[in-house]
Formats: sequence, structure tokens, C-alpha cells
Amino acid sequence: MSIEITTDGEGLCTLTLNEPERRNPIGHARRQDLRDALAAAATDDAVRAVVLTGAGGHFSAGGDIRDQGARSLGIHRERFAVVSDMVTRMARFPKPLVAAVEGWAAGGGLALAMACPMVVASREARFVAAFTKIGLIPDMGLLSTLPPRIGGARARRLLLDNRVVEAAEAEGIGLVDTLADPGETVRVAGELALKEAGEAPLPRQFILDWFARDISEALEYEARLQPMLINSADAAEGRAAFAEKRRPQFRGC
Repeated sequence: MSIEITTDGEGLCTLTLNEPERRNPIGHARRQDLRDALAAAATDDAVRAVVLTGAGGHFSAGGDIRDQGARSLGIHRERFAVVSDMVTRMARFPKPLVAAVEGWAAGGGLALAMACPMVVASREARFVAAFTKIGLIPDMGLLSTLPPRIGGARARRLLLDNRVVEAAEAEGIGLVDTLADPGETVRVAGELALKEAGEAPLPRQFILDWFARDISEALEYEARLQPMLINSADAAEGRAAFAEKRRPQFRGC
């Protein structure tokens, strides 16, 4: 089961990315499953708030490299329509939505966390963009969601230099909202989510809509460029270098 869904007696729904042996990659099938799980939670009266986390001590290692082979531009664009729907739902989710990050949130995993309006991270969590390492631009809305959290200049540097950000720094720069002890992120995230669920819903929704106002532009930009980049020679080299654990040799084509 790619996503484990549990709901407790207080109305807290926990969505767990559930492929721990591979650090919970975000492939096309999992994005579809997550989109559908979010849609169901949004309309379920028994659900008051949602926590998104990963199994096995990590949030997500990002996009599934096995899912990024050469395909027609049409197929890639169809897949990005799913990405757009999923991320838009997250950014404007009608109930409190909190990411609980243990271990790594890398690439698409970082983007997934940033799409959540609130992020709780373990004191041992680590974050990295890593898209340019495999010849791609950031996607899943990260071009829109990261700058409001940490500022445009800092976001630009993190997206370009792929530096690993440790948890303490992540809290200091606003990348995450709250730190928790290792193994406690889901509990802390759940408490925060349920507390927020007691606030007035309409002002909350209007605030989220304002902060998500630019996300459509970012998602359209990604959907236009990323399919071409995925099929590029540099992306193929990036995937090969990643698999072979070596430095890629990019040629700009």
C-alpha cells in the first residue's frame, strides 16, 4: 500500500508515505494516491485535520528516478497535470494540513513538505533541493512555496547550490515552523493541526488562498519546461550519475 491512511477518534487523519525501503519516493502512482487521499479527507466530515508523514524514519527522498525515463512530452504533461492538482489541493487545503518530517526531505520530498501550510521537523531532519543535480528544475510548486518561507535570495541559493540544510538551521530561516524530538514529529504535528482546527475556518481559508495566489503560475511553468528537461541528455546523465554514485558530466543539451 503506497499510502497508509489512519484516522483517530479526534478526527486527525494521518497520511503516511509507505515505501520505507526506498525512503518513500514520490513517483507518479504515489502522487495520484496522495491526490485522491487528500480529496477524500477534504470532504470527510469525520476528518478535522491532516498530518502528512513518511514511514521508516524518513519523509521522502523525492522523485522516483525509475519513473523519469524518456517518454513522450504528452505523457509527461499528463503526469504534471496530476502534480498540479495535488499541489494546489495541498496549498489551499480546507482543513489544517501539517507535514511531519523525520530524516530526509530531498528534492520532491522538500517540495511536498513546502506545499503544506505548516511543517514540523525532527531535530535530526535534513533538507536539500537536489533538482539541478539530475538536470531538472524544481517542481511540485517549490518555485512558489519556498521563497515566502525563507526569502527570495536564500531560496535561489538553496535551489542552485543544493546545500544540505540541517534541522536547526531550517527552523532558524523559517524553512520549518517547529522542531520536535526524533520520533515525535507526528504527535507534535497532530497536536498543532487539531489546535488549528478549532480556529475560524473562513479567515484561515482566505489567508491560505492569498499565499497560494502565485502557485498556478509556478505549476504552469514547471509543466511547460520539466517534460522537456526530463527527456534531455543532461537529465539522462544525471540519473546515471545518481545511480552510479558519481559526479555528473553535464553538456547543456
